[in-house]
Amino acid sequence: MSVSGQRICRLAEEAADSPDPERALETLTLLREELGEFERQQVARALTSGRSFGLIATAMGVTRQAVHRRFKDLARHRRLSGMAPTPEVRLAVDYAGAEAKAQGAQALVPAHLVLGILRTGDRRGAAALTAAGADLERCRQAMPAGRDDGHGLRAVLAEAVQDARRRGREQIEVEHVLRAALGDGHASVEALLSGLGVAREQVLEALDAAPAGDADCLET
Repeated sequence: MSVSGQRICRLAEEAADSPDPERALETLTLLREELGEFERQQVARALTSGRSFGLIATAMGVTRQAVHRRFKDLARHRRLSGMAPTPEVRLAVDYAGAEAKAQGAQALVPAHLVLGILRTGDRRGAAALTAAGADLERCRQAMPAGRDDGHGLRAVLAEAVQDARRRGREQIEVEHVLRAALGDGHASVEALLSGLGVAREQVLEALDAAPAGDADCLET
C-alpha cells in the first residue's frame, strides 16, 4: 500500500474511533487533505498509463474541463533530450522539491528524488524501495545534509533519458529516474542508503522483480 493509502486508512480509523468531536473534525481535515494528494497520485498514474482526461473525468463524475483545469500541470509536454517524462515522474519531482523545502535544504539533490518517488507510491519504483527497506519516514530521518558534489536533478534526469532509450521506451518513467539516482556518482543517494543499511543492489533486484507497470499497457 502506498504512503498516502496507509495514511488515509490510519486517519479514517482515528476519526471514527475518536471520542472527542473536535479531535475527530481535526482528523477529518487532515484526511481530506490526504485524499486530495491520493487523488492527484491516481490521476498521474492514469495519465501515465495512457488514459485521457475524458476517461478520468468519467471515472470521477465531473467534466473533462474540470479535470484538465485541476491537473493540467501533470500533462505538460516539456521534453528532455527529445523525451517526455511521464506525469508520475513530474509528480515525483514536485514531491522531491517539497521534501527539500520542508528540510530547509539549499538545493534539491538526487536523494530528494528518492523521497519523491516514495511519495508517489508508483507500482515499480516506490514498491522496489519499500521492498528493500527504504520507507519514507526512515528516509526522511536518514536524509544526509549538504550538497551532492555537483550532481543534481538535471544530471539524474539526463541519465534517466539514456536508461529509457536503452530499454526501448518512448517516455521517461519513474523506474528510469530511480535507476539513474542509484547510479554511480550520486553521493547523497549513497549516503542515504548507507544510513538506512540498504544496499543499492537490493533496490535494483526488487525493481527487476517488480511486475510490469501501467505504462507497459497503454490504452488506445
